[in-house]
Amino acid sequence: MRPHTCARTSNRTWVLAGIISIYLTVAAMSETVFDTRYQYYQEDNDRIRVDSDYSLYSIDLSDTVVLDGTLLYSVISGASPTGIPPDKRGGQVPLVHLEDERYAAAMGLTAQLGNHSLNAGVSYSYESDYLSLGASLQDTISLNEKNTELVLGIAYTRDTVGANGSNLSEAKRAYDWLVGINQVLGPNTLLNFNVGLGLKQGFLSDPYKRVLIDGDVYYEQRPGRKLEQIIFTQLTHYIEPLDASVEVSYRFGHNDHGIVSHTAMIAFYKYFFEKRLVLRPSFRFYDQSAADYYDLEFSGDPRYYSSDYRVSAEQTFNLGLQMRWNVTDRFAVDLGYERYISRGTDGRTSQSAYPDAHSITAGVHFTF
Repeated sequence: MRPHTCARTSNRTWVLAGIISIYLTVAAMSETVFDTRYQYYQEDNDRIRVDSDYSLYSIDLSDTVVLDGTLLYSVISGASPTGIPPDKRGGQVPLVHLEDERYAAAMGLTAQLGNHSLNAGVSYSYESDYLSLGASLQDTISLNEKNTELVLGIAYTRDTVGANGSNLSEAKRAYDWLVGINQVLGPNTLLNFNVGLGLKQGFLSDPYKRVLIDGDVYYEQRPGRKLEQIIFTQLTHYIEPLDASVEVSYRFGHNDHGIVSHTAMIAFYKYFFEKRLVLRPSFRFYDQSAADYYDLEFSGDPRYYSSDYRVSAEQTFNLGLQMRWNVTDRFAVDLGYERYISRGTDGRTSQSAYPDAHSITAGVHFTF
């Protein structure tokens, strides 16, 4: 079974800009690097658990060409809501147990051509009932004596959606476009701003989620097309007296399914011992409205219907603390902890549908 509940964690890494740049932050380095990390994610009350091993690499092929990519293996187990509401108000939502493995890889090639930095990438992800193949292209154009960067990107993914125990095999396609600008505002301040547009077509329902219609159980049905718009801005400022940096960001999201979302984050980087040790406390707040077709129960003959809490009105709060210890100039150790708290805000959906969770990350970084 595909662990759809775990999609909440992917919001931290597999956002639109990350998909089409394929970790350009790593690729932009002028050295060959390798990161390997382990992440333990556990929802409260024995809900979803994810154990992930992933690696990031960047290899200089020449002075102007860099090969970079990621490798991921995850084991998922636990329980996820079926979509059916509890028998009584305030009760526990019905859960179903699931287990699965995920294999994923992404690879990109970045070439510096004058003031253009071109990145072409491909991606692959496989689960027992889900296959995703993707391709992307991004151009970062340096202007104004490298004080300004114009970012243009496009990505395409084709997924095959299945459901264990059935013959379901449906296609889903996604097209993403990105236009952004990175602007140096001063010796210590950087502004990032981008606008994204995404179009999804095909089978967009969750094949495991169910709903009640006039007391009978059916599989959910969502529209076969979704148009999304994203606006993202981030300001990073280095505070010299404190030898620290602060990073503030805001993301606005909207789609024609009726969901409007707001994400605000602040992170503080404090440097110690001539930047040998970096501590990064962070806070993230997320709020979304419900999809037009979301409800607890339905009657009559609705065209679209879902009782999946992930398309309900909700808020989440993330608190995190991460550390990097640069043991030497070529070796570093990373440790991190995050706590996630989620709450429904419609006053009707059972709070037992919304999982709280925590995650622990540990890894090492090599420079060659």
